[in-house]
Amino acid sequence: MRHMKKWYLIKTKPRQENTAIINLENQGYTTYCPIVKINKKNVVLFPGYVFIYLDKHNENWSPIRSTKGVINFVRFGLNFAQVPDDIIEYIRVNQANSEEKLKKLSKFKKGDKVQITDGVFKNCIAIFQSYKSEERIILLMKILGQQQAINIKQELLVAL
Repeated sequence: MRHMKKWYLIKTKPRQENTAIINLENQGYTTYCPIVKINKKNVVLFPGYVFIYLDKHNENWSPIRSTKGVINFVRFGLNFAQVPDDIIEYIRVNQANSEEKLKKLSKFKKGDKVQITDGVFKNCIAIFQSYKSEERIILLMKILGQQQAINIKQELLVAL
């Protein structure tokens, strides 16, 4: 029987990603919270959200909601927001976004058409939104809501 674990998205209390992670991991759950360095500070890539790796059938999910720092699972309608493995992998690979790369983003303006040059979304055309954290969240939600929009490393974009 192959493992049935999948990544899901949890909403945390404001600035309590760390509290949620510590408390979830103490209960034996696997979590992931992408962090990038911006201006020498560690910054949570998706503020207010933590990914959690769960088995729908063999794990007890009920303690998760009452875990310190956690608000609830993110849902779309009745379904828990499930994050495809390749998205997690993509975020992991590109987590090394440095401040230079984020600074370079300023050459794009909101609404610019860009093409993704690598990764799971290679050759996809996207509209550049911005590089603020709220925008990253919107992009993440769109991906999970099946409208493939994604926050991409700067050097993977070319202007069209």
